[in-house]
Amino acid sequence: MKRKLVPDVVKSQELILVTEDTSVLTVSKLMAEKNIGAVLVVNHGDLVGIVTERDLNNKVLSTQIDAFETEVSAIMTRNPDTLPPDADAIEALTLMQSKHYRHLPITRGKRAVGIVSIRDLFKLAYEHLVEEVEFRDGLMRT
Repeated sequence: MKRKLVPDVVKSQELILVTEDTSVLTVSKLMAEKNIGAVLVVNHGDLVGIVTERDLNNKVLSTQIDAFETEVSAIMTRNPDTLPPDADAIEALTLMQSKHYRHLPITRGKRAVGIVSIRDLFKLAYEHLVEEVEFRDGLMRT
């Protein structure tokens, strides 16, 4: 059975969206407060970028730019790859593995409707493996 990104992998989430003029410090605080690894950046509702923990580390901390003065547009990954809600989990995992992403926006048209993380996909893979072992063990007992 193919697992669709929405609702099979991403069931319910509070989607955090910011505008391009949001300060890097604000985004960093939001990510810490919500315990999330990425925030989507929108312009008039359309997805224009993504900011990840990696962006904060590689483009802010390591370069010592002023997080209060710098807008998120200066450090975000512009026009990120996306998948639609009905894409299956293996498509997401394949794309994320090949491009070394840990977060992938889910969009309907240009509108962000979710974000899938490698942790979400790991959980799905783990559940599948547990089911497989339980099934195998059940067959071995009969």
